[in-house]
Amino acid sequence: MKKLLFFGFFLGCIYCFSQNVEEDAILDDVLNELFPSEDLLLDRFSSHYLYANFSFDESVLFTGRDFDIDQFGFTPSISYMRGKNFFVSMSSAYFSELDPKWDFVSISSGYSLFLDQMENWSLTGVYSRIFFNADAEELNPNRFSVALAFQKNKLRMRLSGGYLFGGSTSFYTSAGASYEIQIVGSDQWDVNISPQLSFLMSEQTVSEQISSGLFNTQTLERDVFDLINTQLSFPLELDTGNWDFQLSYNINFPKALASEHDLSTSGFISFSVGYFSSL
Repeated sequence: MKKLLFFGFFLGCIYCFSQNVEEDAILDDVLNELFPSEDLLLDRFSSHYLYANFSFDESVLFTGRDFDIDQFGFTPSISYMRGKNFFVSMSSAYFSELDPKWDFVSISSGYSLFLDQMENWSLTGVYSRIFFNADAEELNPNRFSVALAFQKNKLRMRLSGGYLFGGSTSFYTSAGASYEIQIVGSDQWDVNISPQLSFLMSEQTVSEQISSGLFNTQTLERDVFDLINTQLSFPLELDTGNWDFQLSYNINFPKALASEHDLSTSGFISFSVGYFSSL
């Protein structure tokens, strides 16, 4: 069963930097997740579906950066789908060391469609409204995202982009690929591993100090659009009936911006459980 991970919208109510760039796979697999697979025990006469999910991260990172905060986080979400096209989702996020700990509530709505008769190419548009628990003028409460995905057999590739507005406007693009490898399969349950490689690029404001003399130093700010993080994930998935479980090890390879130094790779474990049902 393909996961319906409508979570991780972005992780940073008190960090303007992370709020602008942390899209953390908002649409990485949303197309694949929208369409029920043949593994689900669904009512063939129903066109209305509900999915509830809970995910836990033992370490919360902002685009591969921890900002010297050692914390865990979890995200509950619930999604309604009508057929293979329309969905509405609501999610929230809890971070152990932030104040307030419940960072935001996000409500999203989107529409998906196939672009070819073989149903290899898909296109999805999503609008999200985010309600933050901390007031900051630079935070963006609105996001519009578009994702293009290609899937053939066990291979999946996607390209997505988004525009964040309502505060300090910004935009991002994300690209990635995954390949599903079946370990065990039966009529009652399946176990798969799906290695994933993804890239996140975002617009950022960086500060640079320029010296024009012995005692004359100026700080200049400029907007740049660049790769900021590469992530390699190894999710192990168990699907049984309408339940799905995922245990994943994720490795981040952050790319330092002009104002950053000595960034190192980081790894963390995440776990999620979900239930999918017909209405």
